[in-house]
Amino acid sequence: MSARHTKRHAATFIFDLDGTLVDSGRDIAEAANHARGALGRPVLPLEQVMTYIGDGVPMLLRRCFAVEDPDPADDLLTAARKAFDDHYGRHCLDHTRLFPGVLDVLRRLSRFPLMVATNKPRRFTDQMLGGLHIDGAFRRIVAGDDVVNKKPDPEMILLCLEGLDVQPSEVAVVGDSLNDISAARAVGAVSVGCTFGLRPAGEIIAARPDVVLNAFAELTDHFATRDSA
Repeated sequence: MSARHTKRHAATFIFDLDGTLVDSGRDIAEAANHARGALGRPVLPLEQVMTYIGDGVPMLLRRCFAVEDPDPADDLLTAARKAFDDHYGRHCLDHTRLFPGVLDVLRRLSRFPLMVATNKPRRFTDQMLGGLHIDGAFRRIVAGDDVVNKKPDPEMILLCLEGLDVQPSEVAVVGDSLNDISAARAVGAVSVGCTFGLRPAGEIIAARPDVVLNAFAELTDHFATRDSA
């Protein structure tokens, strides 16, 4: 049977942002190091900080400051978040780029409703998508401060789908973390795990998503598109 006939069919695609559409780890790590420096802590190797990314900025900063204290004080973390946000707002596009293949895949999927569901705050989400000139590709963008419960809770996914006449099994949720896979499963959507993102590849593979991508461009190998449908 040819690849054309074995491709999955989806009615809509929902993408995570960091580590899925964009390679943003360095800018996030540098903002976290800036927060450490602003509070009198020495900077950490970027490679070390990048291993802490993946469960939101509060957890990232907690991990960064737990190097000296396993239970950082709340007021310290509040000050760290302010320093992080100030730096990140000015530098979030210094090194951040689209992953290879993103523009082509979005073009090939343009006949579908495309969404973004990210735990990133709205301010930075809009700044990043606009700065990389892909904001117009998405029908709906749901950011972290648009919901009460962030991923892995399914609230973001359900908000993306609000008003769309699609079955959960026709929805593909594409992301690079266990949070994305769990949110997809919670609504009965197809989970697509990206091994090239901000979390270790082994962690994604071990979670056994429905589809595994080793490169973003592989998405259209698994799903029918405008060109292949």
